[in-house]
Amino acid sequence: MTARTILFLDDDPVVRIARSVLCNEPDAGWLKDYFAPEAPDLAPLVDAARGITREDGVHIQLADGTDPREFDPAVIVFRRGVVSAECIAGCVQLKLIQRLGERPDGIDLDAARSAGVAVSCLPRRTLDFTAEHALLLMLALGKKLTVSDRLVRASDAPAAAGVNGVAYNWPGIGGLTGLHGKTLGVVGLGEVGTLVVKLARAFGMNVIYTKRKPLSEAEENTLGASFDTLPGLLERADFVSLHAANLPENRGMMGRAEFAAMRAQAFFVNTSRGALVDEDALFDALRSGAIAGAGLDVHGVEPRSANDRFCSLDNVVLTPHVAGGSRAGLLPELRTLIENCRAAFNGAAFVHRIA
Repeated sequence: MTARTILFLDDDPVVRIARSVLCNEPDAGWLKDYFAPEAPDLAPLVDAARGITREDGVHIQLADGTDPREFDPAVIVFRRGVVSAECIAGCVQLKLIQRLGERPDGIDLDAARSAGVAVSCLPRRTLDFTAEHALLLMLALGKKLTVSDRLVRASDAPAAAGVNGVAYNWPGIGGLTGLHGKTLGVVGLGEVGTLVVKLARAFGMNVIYTKRKPLSEAEENTLGASFDTLPGLLERADFVSLHAANLPENRGMMGRAEFAAMRAQAFFVNTSRGALVDEDALFDALRSGAIAGAGLDVHGVEPRSANDRFCSLDNVVLTPHVAGGSRAGLLPELRTLIENCRAAFNGAAFVHRIA
């Protein structure tokens, strides 16, 4: 393979956008579907890619499970994957390892440094937005925001109901709470889960987490969270926020046993993927009062219809898969990614370089 090769390790939809632009396919039908109902202007990405596209003679490849050493690329781009010491040593033309995400997950940094290969880890504003949204749903649930808004709009309380012009909680809303001092259980500690921990700590929450491989004691102390098993977390948490990876083995991981293990006063939040939740079990838990409420940005079937059973529940806050903000918000991230690819060929400085 020529040294003018950009290799994409994975086919994640976000990095696939950059690959489509570099393959001179900015008008691909799947792109329109991905951004719908938005119609973002991809011209800045096309401009950034000039000179390093397939049309310019650069080989744009998808590894699709093939060992990267067989391509010997100048650039490796990925969101989820592994770039091992063996891979780095065997890719003699490699100049840049570009990860979409601010953590060097999957990258052997020592091997990259030893080989003189640059590593760039691109922070993602959209992941920050998703973490914010998880806290938004927690606040909305604890403070019964949607119920309060509806009752204020429909109120017919007499003007003299208050004392000295102050009418505290005139609709008589019960069960109000907040976040400070409460225990948050984070299920899955990827990039979004980690951001949620940091935001929750700022609200004065106690945080526990569960993941396949616990952090070290030093890492836990730095983050401000402690490990527990999933059953232990569910028994202890006032709020449970789901951030597990969307893998086949995680499908329906929050089911009847899990919701039964939660406290009756606890709230469940999902900004990850709808397929991770058994919605029959969740609906029954909400309707029976086995848990206090749920905030859902992602759904088993999207879009969720107006007459869906969850829409009849007052203890549910629903948003239409918008936690990450506008999908057009991806474009600045991807432009930086493409510009870094260009820098690998022209010797310019890399943005967000960590090694």
